[in-house]
Parts: sequence; C-alpha cells; structure tokens
Amino acid sequence: MDKRDIDKVLASVIREAKAAGIPISNKIEEHVYVNPRPRRRFGCCKTVGGVFVIEISEFLLDADDMAIRSVVAHEVLHTAKKSFKHSDTWKEYAEIMNKKYGYNIKTTSKFEEMGLPEKSPLGRTKYIIKCKSCGKEFPRIRMGAVAKNIDNYKCKCGGKLEIVDPH
Repeated sequence: MDKRDIDKVLASVIREAKAAGIPISNKIEEHVYVNPRPRRRFGCCKTVGGVFVIEISEFLLDADDMAIRSVVAHEVLHTAKKSFKHSDTWKEYAEIMNKKYGYNIKTTSKFEEMGLPEKSPLGRTKYIIKCKSCGKEFPRIRMGAVAKNIDNYKCKCGGKLEIVDPH
C-alpha cells in the first residue's frame, strides 16, 4: 500500500468504529505517521498534546490491505475510554470490529500472520533469553535488567528463564 493511502484507511476505520457504536475519541490526528525505525512492532497509539496519534511501521506497507486495516483499527480502538491498554473493554471492541468487518484484531500478531518476513535484528542480537518451560525466545540487543538479573524474572507461563547463545 502506498503511504498516501494510509490516511484514507484511518478515516475509513474511524467511520466503521463509530458506526459499530464504539466510543472512540474525537481527538485523533487525521494523518498516520509511517515510522521507518521499528523492527518488531506493527503500530502504536500515542497521545501528543491531548490528541491521539496513530503510527504504523513502514515495513507494514508490504502487507496486504486487510492486515494494514487491522493494525490501524487495533490502534484506533486504543483511543476509546478504558482501552489505552489491552483491557477487557478493548478486547470487546476488537471482537465487535472483527465480527462486523472481518478484521483480525488481536493484542499481538506475528509476522507470518501478516504475510510478512520476520524483521528480526538477528545481526544485532547479542542475547537470547529463553523460557525453560515453554521454549519462547526473547532476542535482545542489549544486556538489560532481565538479562542482568535473570533469576529475578519468569516467563508469562511461569517458567524459569535462561540466556542462550544467539549464534
């Protein structure tokens, strides 16, 4: 999708959310910021001076139109009250949009679900933190707090974490 079409997608998603009865904010910047820097996230919603700003990662422009619309819709839902994080309210609104418009809005998505090659910073990864129970891996570029104090942290599944060789 062309960068110029993203603002039209935003306007369309806003109309859909309002038509579905979702109380999204009226203070949403009408232009989507396409950020070339992120490597792992698809989009985000920020507040700047009391206005919500929707941002998507530039690599998302290579995804199909429905994947892009789903990410924009995901971020628009964060503008509703009690929905800035992935609260139960946000999940209810996502389900409404999914059923009504055929979106695939979820709290997190994978590159393969978006039809994109993974944009992992493999050449820059210096540490991989791995769960001993479920096997989930968390690549890291820097030695952060978790890696420095690995015994103080656990995976979401409750498993113990370890540092493994990334190469």
